Amino acid sequence: MVAVNREQARFYDAIHAAEAASGIGGYAENKRANLLTRAWAGLRYRQQAAVKAAGIEDAMKQTHRKWINAKAGGEFLEVGCFSGSPSTFELARAAQAYRGIELSPLAVSRLNERFAEEGLQTKALAEAGDFLLMSETEKFDLIYAHGVLHHFESPEPLFEKLARLIQPDGRLIFVEPCAVNPVYRALRTAYRPFQSDAAWEWPFRPVTVAALEHHFEIVEGFGWGRRSLPLSVLTGLPLIGQLVTPLYVHLAKAEVLAGWHDKVWMNSMVTACYKPRRIKRASS
Repeated sequence: MVAVNREQARFYDAIHAAEAASGIGGYAENKRANLLTRAWAGLRYRQQAAVKAAGIEDAMKQTHRKWINAKAGGEFLEVGCFSGSPSTFELARAAQAYRGIELSPLAVSRLNERFAEEGLQTKALAEAGDFLLMSETEKFDLIYAHGVLHHFESPEPLFEKLARLIQPDGRLIFVEPCAVNPVYRALRTAYRPFQSDAAWEWPFRPVTVAALEHHFEIVEGFGWGRRSLPLSVLTGLPLIGQLVTPLYVHLAKAEVLAGWHDKVWMNSMVTACYKPRRIKRASS
């Protein structure tokens, strides 16, 4: 896993360089990725634009703010902070001390510059490194990961490590793509042989969810994309997009409002707040 993460660091350094050059769309402009991977990334960016238009991005930010503020004044860790996630500065301001860990040294350098620009450098620090190698003597009140946990092929060591780094009353917050739904899993499987970053792209599968819930239990969350994902792709197309966008917005909002339910992992994306299972922690 550590060796894969080294290659991943080089890949994300290239993404950061592309974003610094173009300002947007670094993943789609990454020269270390093949043409199909870059095209897939472009599709994702259009899907993300549809998510924003549907108000899901705002709903997620508000929900994350609530979860973060519930642990305000604590020690926070952000795994895979890159040059700043959508919640990085929310985390840094709410924490007593914020620590970000990221594989890409270029992204870390830029994030620390941003902390200095915002006057947060005395309590917020990003470091280049692999969180799997972090000392477990330090415990965090909140661990945050935005689109990061699906980069680990073996979920059991991942969630065991997270459980060892979190306080007994801590919170784990994440946003991750899912491949529990057999339709989405089939699509991702078909694309996988052509994917430049396949070695570290493992959207949540049933085995991932099982490993997560072996160490943690749900507090709150929601998902989206179970029914709306196909329409989100069409929203980026000329003419057709104008016709399907209202229906997409309606379906996506309904998925979010449904909250946590027994089918939530059938969505293409899930965000959730989990707490450690105390019995499991005590026996480890």
